[in-house]
Amino acid sequence: MGKFDNIKISNFDELFSKTKTVAESLNKKGVQAFDMSRKRLDYLDAKAKLSKLYEKYGKIQFEAFAGNEIDENELDMLTAQIITYREKLAELKAQLEEVNDNTDLKREAEDLKREVIIASQEAKEVIKKQVENARNAINNKVSQSSRPSSADAFNAVEVEAEDVVSDEE
Repeated sequence: MGKFDNIKISNFDELFSKTKTVAESLNKKGVQAFDMSRKRLDYLDAKAKLSKLYEKYGKIQFEAFAGNEIDENELDMLTAQIITYREKLAELKAQLEEVNDNTDLKREAEDLKREVIIASQEAKEVIKKQVENARNAINNKVSQSSRPSSADAFNAVEVEAEDVVSDEE
């Protein structure tokens, strides 16, 4: 066991708790952004497929207009596919609009940035306080001991854990 095992670390526990909260928030935002990107890709993919279906449908209709024989089953199949993709596009568009309405990603990114800055400032203050407490304990121990003789000038100063106590006790 080290000499500083009994130092109060409640501030560090709080720091780790805040760090965990920020990490969980980042993870949640990342998942949301990934889902949004996936839906955008699905939307663009469905839009491209619908465009190709319209092109095929148009070619068949033109052949019918020109008086050429066409496959009615293929036309019916294309019609069903077009209807399906139009419904899918409408659903994806509604989902994307809902996500856009419910989340302003830029605002959330700024909020998260502020959270990280505040957490890092708090961590810095906790560490500075712990270092100051340790420095004060060492200075107290040194001032309590007698002045070393020239032969003892390089002896190490031992600091007990109970000497390093935070001001909160």
